[in-house]
Amino acid sequence: MENDIVLLKNIHNSTSTPILSNRLRAGKKIELVRDSISHDDILGKGLRDLVSSKKRINYRISEPTLAEYTDLSPRLVTPIYSQDANLIVSLLDLNPTVPNPSTSILDRFEIFEAGTGHGALTLNLARAIHGANTAAPKIPEEDETAEISPDRVEARGEAYKEWQTNRRAVIHTLDCSGRHSAHAKTVVKNFRHGMYYPHIDFHVGSIDDYLAQRLVESGGAPFLEYTILDLPDITHFFDIVGKALKPNGTLITFCPSITQINAGVTFARQKHLPLFLEKVVEVGGAVGVGGREWDVRPVKPRALLEAKVEDTKQSKYLEEGRDILGGPVEDLGELPAKTLVSENPVSDDNGWEMVCRPKVGIRISGGGFVGVWRRMSGTSV
Repeated sequence: MENDIVLLKNIHNSTSTPILSNRLRAGKKIELVRDSISHDDILGKGLRDLVSSKKRINYRISEPTLAEYTDLSPRLVTPIYSQDANLIVSLLDLNPTVPNPSTSILDRFEIFEAGTGHGALTLNLARAIHGANTAAPKIPEEDETAEISPDRVEARGEAYKEWQTNRRAVIHTLDCSGRHSAHAKTVVKNFRHGMYYPHIDFHVGSIDDYLAQRLVESGGAPFLEYTILDLPDITHFFDIVGKALKPNGTLITFCPSITQINAGVTFARQKHLPLFLEKVVEVGGAVGVGGREWDVRPVKPRALLEAKVEDTKQSKYLEEGRDILGGPVEDLGELPAKTLVSENPVSDDNGWEMVCRPKVGIRISGGGFVGVWRRMSGTSV
């Protein structure tokens, strides 16, 4: 039917990439390499029916899955591919409850995604929380305003806004590029006639500005259950995210390099931020479905610990006026014994090293790294 999106599979070549149509409209066609398929030939047919191209190549009509749709839809940026998006959503362990009239909107289940990009992960997140909201009214479409009366347009818009206000679960997705955000909005709205679109609020701007404004509105109280940072520099936003996440909330970071995860662990420890790294999973085609877990944690070498114990003993003896063997310390004039202890003691963070290795001993090849962080209940580590 009109405005549907279909997937066309070549019945003569099972290895060829399926063709994802745009929204079906009378008189339009799908442009192929030296070939084309008319939308008029598809409209009126059912799923699993055959349609022929201009060069009489047969294609089978099917409905695209969410994975096929996000992987094959036109893009401005590289998407998070379906298998990786599924893994990220599973790591969040989302369990929203069904709508309950007695539940206040103050108990809203909110997820913040920084880096909308193509909108692939956004769609997967929306599907995961879809059952937490009541059925949405019809989405006001800009191209329908000429077909219905202005009063109906206004009434439809007000009903939709009221439903949005009373949502029990919502995804806030933000991108610094207005062009990318608009494209992602189109990608989301075109999937199954926008069935997941109402659960998402799209924003354009900076992470600091958006979260700071929301914290002002909440009186400084944390309001997010989950946060996803799909950014190259995650440490820059750890402080504001730590303030916006509720205690025991989950932060997911998606980084192309393991060194960025390392930098995050070091930064959180040095700044005493309430974020603890629970797990690191490598994703990518070479790793396979489900990812590969990494061991990433700060450690202090045993030799350094033993040296620190000896330094502590030495300092204690000097303060008591004895050397390490128990004998008296030579006369140092009027210099107080306490100055023999360093005036700039070594910080607890000094000497820490990072363990960074795969938990399965195979070579690294491409992909990215997903860090799962937990917001601790205290204000600092």
